[in-house]
Amino acid sequence: MNPVATRRIAYARVLLGHAIAAIALLAAGVAPWARASADDPHRLTATAQILAGIAPAAGDPVIDRLVASEPWKEHQQAMQANWIEVSARLDAMTKWRTRALPLPAERTVIYPFSGPDFLNAHAMFPEHRNMLFFSLENPGQLPDLESISPRRFAQLLASVRVALRDIFQRNYFITDYMTRQLTAPLLKGVLPIIATMMALADQHILAVREIDLFPELTLAYGDAGATIGLKRPRKRLRGMQIDYVAASGGPPHILQYFSLDASDRALTFYPDFLAWVAAHRPALVFIKSASYLLHDQQFAHTRDMLLDSADLLIQDDTGIPFRVLRQTGWQIRLYGHYERPMHSLAYGYQADLQAAFAKGGGDGEGLSLDGSALPFPFGYHGNSGKSLVMIALRASGAKSAAAGQ
Repeated sequence: MNPVATRRIAYARVLLGHAIAAIALLAAGVAPWARASADDPHRLTATAQILAGIAPAAGDPVIDRLVASEPWKEHQQAMQANWIEVSARLDAMTKWRTRALPLPAERTVIYPFSGPDFLNAHAMFPEHRNMLFFSLENPGQLPDLESISPRRFAQLLASVRVALRDIFQRNYFITDYMTRQLTAPLLKGVLPIIATMMALADQHILAVREIDLFPELTLAYGDAGATIGLKRPRKRLRGMQIDYVAASGGPPHILQYFSLDASDRALTFYPDFLAWVAAHRPALVFIKSASYLLHDQQFAHTRDMLLDSADLLIQDDTGIPFRVLRQTGWQIRLYGHYERPMHSLAYGYQADLQAAFAKGGGDGEGLSLDGSALPFPFGYHGNSGKSLVMIALRASGAKSAAAGQ
């Protein structure tokens, strides 16, 4: 079977898993895209801290009762044990970023195929006040702690630990696992995991609200559209916004998250979405552990939008192909080590990228290389010490994305 067919089958399986999970939730009367029920900043932050194993400020009877329970004390110990290693990893990333990244003063950070990965984005871009994530997973909602039973509370905490296991151990999420983990009865969507990560990163949540970019399409693809037999997307666009601020103070930050299928075919149902994202140019684009989706022509429009919107790109080898960046004239600096993709993702192999690492140094044509090992795991080979970071800076004479096809 050729690589394109293999990629399309793999992606179809992911979509099918999400569709099955969404149907199960709807059958149970649960809307996975529902907004968080708590509007009070104190309760939003306290809920995130509870999930993160951090004791909130005392004085809220509901929170105080939960913190005193044995399941939460066990959860706190488990989270603290994991966080010792994770925080050391993030500190190493922060030190490397301070030395290596030529960050512009203020840009929107666009993170495609992000899942709920707030930790890596925040470690790389802590000063940037606007983040824009999009991926397949539903926005979801924060759990209602007001009336949760002790048994269900223990189940919720266990579900949080399971959902965080891969990002803690591998520094990336596995999409197939997220399909199950983020549609658990008590853990719905990316919001609880993003909120947990915000608490771990010492951020306070100010507000959570739903975003509907195209209300007319939301209406058309709803029950009214079904009544008249309108063709509807398998994955409907859902959005949310989280306003947050560092516990130490400073300006508020915004994270906007959108759940959708970003393939060319699916985007025909939302023809203005990519243009809306592109309006944030010039942007920082951040891509990691993205299953080489942008190597596939079925994501060509998303890839072109990212290339045309960014003036700085930070990614591993799973993002925009090296050859495309070279053909369009970007200045590229390579860090770390290139390793062939794992067998299931072999279609993402880039012979030209491997050759660039093998040659070493630079070529005088916008390419340079630092082959020393990265001090933190990044991408699919991170735990083997063979991480790669590619920094691409738009050159003054860079061509449009179409030139790299």
